[in-house]
Amino acid sequence: MAMNLDPLASYVKQRGGQRVIRKILISNNGMAAVKAILSMRRWTFTEFGSEQLITFVAMATQDDLNANAEFIRLADSFVEVPSGKNVNNYANVDLICRIAQEQQVDAVWPGWGHASENPKLPAKLKEIGITFIGPPSGKSNHRLRHATFGWPKTAEKDSRPWR
Repeated sequence: MAMNLDPLASYVKQRGGQRVIRKILISNNGMAAVKAILSMRRWTFTEFGSEQLITFVAMATQDDLNANAEFIRLADSFVEVPSGKNVNNYANVDLICRIAQEQQVDAVWPGWGHASENPKLPAKLKEIGITFIGPPSGKSNHRLRHATFGWPKTAEKDSRPWR
């Protein structure tokens, strides 16, 4: 039996896909980034027997670096971005796209919040030939979040208000 030298490409081809994603920019931080990296590594291990088939590049602020944030340790590499308000970093569409091009990634995973719900991000990534991994056309998850937070009321359960 011949050994499959490119399991990701075979997987994509077998499912009628057009693009193999080998390198992903994680343009979010904290637990969202940790969960994304761990989930994708678990999937590649389960599917292919290796968790090293996809390379992760994380964006990280100086605050993230000072905290020795777990998502940075889980990523294969990181790019330092400006600290401060998220418009300086994780919500900055131009910065995300510039880093994606410089790092030659195949896709960007923006997580939730920050730039993930900005329709300019998927549009700009499409223009530069990079896959957006997120809600279709950057549609907001706003209704989904509110539906999730409101479920106790519809289930006739007491709930505590978010403060």
